[in-house]
Amino acid sequence: MRDLVENIIEKLEYFGIECEDLKKDAYSELEVNEFPDNQYLWATIRRMAELLEQYTA
Repeated sequence: MRDLVENIIEKLEYFGIECEDLKKDAYSELEVNEFPDNQYLWATIRRMAELLEQYTA
């Protein structure tokens, strides 16, 4: 999960998309539970992916 989060954050930073709160939330959730059953982490990943999609679409 950590690799997925870091990959998305890397893409967001590449395009200059501001998402400091989402990055903070994602890393915080990774510290709590970095396994695929963490629903809050998935919600954060989804929101980051939506931001990326809006910017690149």
